[in-house]
Amino acid sequence: MKMNQKICDYSGYDYKNAFWVNQNRDYEHALETSIIHHLLIKYFKDKKDLLDAGCGFGRLFNTYNGLFTSYHLVDYAEHLLKEAKDNISDHAAVTFYQQSLYNLTLKHPIDSILSIRTLHHLNDLDTLFHQFNSVLSLNGRIILDIPNQYHIKNRIKHLFKPQPSSFTKRSECYYNYDPKYVFKKLKKYGFKILDYRQVGLFRTPIIKRIIPKEILVYIESLMNYFIKTFNIGPSVYIVAEKTVDNFVDN
Repeated sequence: MKMNQKICDYSGYDYKNAFWVNQNRDYEHALETSIIHHLLIKYFKDKKDLLDAGCGFGRLFNTYNGLFTSYHLVDYAEHLLKEAKDNISDHAAVTFYQQSLYNLTLKHPIDSILSIRTLHHLNDLDTLFHQFNSVLSLNGRIILDIPNQYHIKNRIKHLFKPQPSSFTKRSECYYNYDPKYVFKKLKKYGFKILDYRQVGLFRTPIIKRIIPKEILVYIESLMNYFIKTFNIGPSVYIVAEKTVDNFVDN
């Protein structure tokens, strides 16, 4: 059953300065770019066209620039898309779209999707994954960031108190998901999970201030060899492949 769509419009919100610049999130940025680059190299070697679905101000562009032939950057907020254009010096291989992820209209099919820190702000996974299936070519792949409501801190907190089975609405435009619920939705819309990563295990402010981000990123990369399928991180990154073409939602 599809939910009533809630479009979160961040027009006017200074996302870059309010959330990233001088906000003690150097570790998160270094970690995310490291993991994304690793997954792209491992799973997207033969891919050519990348959709950055929810690109914001273009924070991740340098992570994937040079790995594909063309880049399609989508965001709903016009001012963030303008920031992305200003932050990217060479637009020759880049196309910008001001669109909702619930209604994607690209110039041509693509074979790769990256969607990071977007599921937090989307409540209709049926429409989202149907859209991803429609713009992605057969055997195309996605990297998706799942905001995990069952991360280790929440599991301890709710030892004697059951949590909702699928997702939690934390505020008007902020959602957390059970990763298994997201996996089922992806399977429903023709995707097969290829890999997982637990992301953000050291988000505690005091740890980030004491230990250099390079060390934290390295330790977390080692830990993922042992814990990547346990869904205990604040975020779970997954790589999935489209295995069903011409999907029809029943």
